[in-house]
Amino acid sequence: MRKITALFLFISFTVFFAVSATADVGVTDRCQEEVRELEDKMRDNKDDYTIEARSKSQAKLAAAKTNRANPAKCRENLRDARQELRDGKN
Repeated sequence: MRKITALFLFISFTVFFAVSATADVGVTDRCQEEVRELEDKMRDNKDDYTIEARSKSQAKLAAAKTNRANPAKCRENLRDARQELRDGKN
């Protein structure tokens, strides 16, 4: 009986952690997709922004790319990159 209970608990924890990890990947992938979209926007409209704004924004985007495991930090870096572009608009 103890083996069955231990097996049940093991499977329950395994499924719980697998679902949690999958949920974070979806959020992180969405953030990484937004990072790529903002990079494309910057590349296509680079005359709309100052060089300083583009370089600061690019630094924030690089930080967002490295925060793939932390979705909240990725979103924060992405928000900061957008703000840098807004502040440096021609």
